[in-house]
Amino acid sequence: MSEEVLLYEKVGKISKVILNRPKVRNALNSVLMENFGDFIRRADADPDTNVIVLCAAGEKAFTAGFDLKESIGSPIVEVPARRENSLMELNTLRTIWEAKKPVIASVQGYCIGGGVWFAFMSDLVVAADNAQFSEPELKYSYASDVLPEPWKMSMNRVKQFLFLGDFWSAQDMKEAGVVNFVVPADQLEAKTMEIANRLADMPAEAMRILKYEINQSYEIMGMHQAQKFAAEMFNLCRINQVQEQAEFNKIVNEQGLKAAMAWKAEQEGKK
Repeated sequence: MSEEVLLYEKVGKISKVILNRPKVRNALNSVLMENFGDFIRRADADPDTNVIVLCAAGEKAFTAGFDLKESIGSPIVEVPARRENSLMELNTLRTIWEAKKPVIASVQGYCIGGGVWFAFMSDLVVAADNAQFSEPELKYSYASDVLPEPWKMSMNRVKQFLFLGDFWSAQDMKEAGVVNFVVPADQLEAKTMEIANRLADMPAEAMRILKYEINQSYEIMGMHQAQKFAAEMFNLCRINQVQEQAEFNKIVNEQGLKAAMAWKAEQEGKK
């Protein structure tokens, strides 16, 4: 990797996979996405690791989601390439789900867009009380290409979350059944490691069987096929987005994402 966008640490029986782009709120660029799965697989294959913790550097954000400046600057709109890219992203996120060992997401600050999927695909979520979750993609003519939400929340909550794109607090997500524990921000790491150590001391093979048993139940209900369908719907949406949001994308390329967001807010204010 040209930069250390991901870090790997061992603490006893726990392996930590760390998103490491704090200067840009851990935005998910192509380098990070293409290498993330290898880090999860490394932890999963380690015989001395019983639990995987997924966390992020910095205080402001777990991740601000996909690097829009990169994706808008180099849009993929050819159908075969678009499908290949979406499949890569889906397979990357599935490494969390398919890991034999439990994965705990430790979330602070902003958790936006694709960042939500990292948390939702994890087995447990520990969130700081300053965590803010949002998927505002619809405002920018996007749809979800992973769509784990229907498997983690009730239908109407999923539609409220995705249709409106509002920020939900850690407590909101706890009430929705996604976040397991909410703690003060300065206690996030300690609480995460407390839970991780409790799991690490459980019978390892029985834990792996139990995770597989639970996950397989969701897959039998159609989770994997639904996600493949969601990826294909995203491909259609993404190709359309490049045309529909042409002015927004132009401002991103010429003036930067901040200017484009300000322009978007101004346009919405005129409605």
